[in-house]
Amino acid sequence: MEYSRKMTPSQKIKELREHRKYTQEALASALKCSKSKVSKAEAGECEYSERDIKLAKAFFGVENAPFNDRERIEFKQRLYKWKHWIKNSHIDEARQFQKNVSAITKLPFEPTLNMLYRMFEIRLVLKEGKPDLAEEMLRIEETDIENASEENQHHFYYNLGSVYFYRYDLKNALFFYRKALDLEMYALEKDVGLHFNLAMCYGELGKYVLAITTIENAYHEFEYNMIGAAKSYMDSMLAINYVRIGQVSRAKQLLDRSLTEAMGSSNQFFTYLSLHNYGCACFEAKEYDRAIEYFDRVIEYFKAADRHRLEAMYYKFRCLVADKKTAIVKPLLYNAMSEVEGNEHYRLAFESLLHMATIKQDESMEFIEKKTIPYFIKERGYYKALDYCIMLESIYRQRGKGYKTRALEVSSLIRNMAMEIAFGEGV
Repeated sequence: MEYSRKMTPSQKIKELREHRKYTQEALASALKCSKSKVSKAEAGECEYSERDIKLAKAFFGVENAPFNDRERIEFKQRLYKWKHWIKNSHIDEARQFQKNVSAITKLPFEPTLNMLYRMFEIRLVLKEGKPDLAEEMLRIEETDIENASEENQHHFYYNLGSVYFYRYDLKNALFFYRKALDLEMYALEKDVGLHFNLAMCYGELGKYVLAITTIENAYHEFEYNMIGAAKSYMDSMLAINYVRIGQVSRAKQLLDRSLTEAMGSSNQFFTYLSLHNYGCACFEAKEYDRAIEYFDRVIEYFKAADRHRLEAMYYKFRCLVADKKTAIVKPLLYNAMSEVEGNEHYRLAFESLLHMATIKQDESMEFIEKKTIPYFIKERGYYKALDYCIMLESIYRQRGKGYKTRALEVSSLIRNMAMEIAFGEGV
């Protein structure tokens, strides 16, 4: 709703006066003019001067708010400057800068800029780690969003996707991020964060090729202003998806760059994320000892029960299984399972590795076929699921005729996952 542009400054001052329940006399006193002049301006018989408008703004406490098209353009740019502080997680600066743009909330004739302000405020609430509050604020906006500008719809869906992303509900996050992407052209500027989060969703949902495509497109669009830690994160995420489709050499090149960028920015989190992904690349290349060195560094850095630490433990144990160090890995796995008693995902993951270590036993084959593989497919952990499928298919084929049907069933699963990985079926 853009009706503010059709209103003259005099009409805007009238609406603001009525909204604030001030009398014409009070406004006339503030403008140092007669009540008759105020009456005529509000009736459209004359227009306020620039001096009158400046005094009216001071009277209503909206000195920084826009009253004409030029000011409106400048104000929107200030809103996006505020968004820049938010996007880069400069929370204190963003809260301070908010004082420069909050005056828009006092203008009843600017619903579009008001909503844009609220969309960025919700983004700030999310950056502060308050998804429940952000969702509550979004639900208030929900009834008006269909009639809102395409720009505000873009930011609404981006924020809603981020609420789900924060909760690791990636399927819903992906749905709303894609809606935001469809409307991205209407925003004043494109946001690399949207493309980054889309790629994260694709990668974690097993759509590795789509993740790679999304990141490479983001490089084409944004590489000129991606520096330091952000670029390191993108390189590392691109690399792990190359690992998942078997392109290890390309992954290692990216990870060399990622580690350099992360260490140069002194960002320990991104450094250890890159080390973890380098470990995965070494595992894929069957460089097990080197991979374990990387995973040990990650395990030491992250706290107990942290998802990144547990993931590094999983791949360290997977390296030991692949290297046929069963005597070493078994006690480590039993100990790890006791540590994650309440974590269903990693308890099953570690138990599955125990069965992988004894894959030729009937009980282990049964567990992997009936529990492990269906679980990882359901969770869209196709990279892990394929690992078990390939091993299981090989065992079934070695066992001969009695296992031919089961081998074919596993082969079918492998083909279906390969289709999902390559083409993003079911997106």
